[in-house]
Amino acid sequence: MSAPVKYQYLISRTGDVLFSITVGTLAYFVNERDNPRAQNGKSLFELMNRMRLRTVQDRETRRLGQQQ
Repeated sequence: MSAPVKYQYLISRTGDVLFSITVGTLAYFVNERDNPRAQNGKSLFELMNRMRLRTVQDRETRRLGQQQ
């Protein structure tokens, strides 16, 4: 009797990565759609946009402070 076959990958080497990224992305969008906080202006896109604007403003403030 031979030993049972032990698989290293669920689908394949690249298929596992693509599958996990796809499932994670779909889970994120389902959460954003059903989450009431995201519907009140706190979606990930809006939060990241505000963070980017704050970073740009801080950078400009530091740059103007160094020029004086």
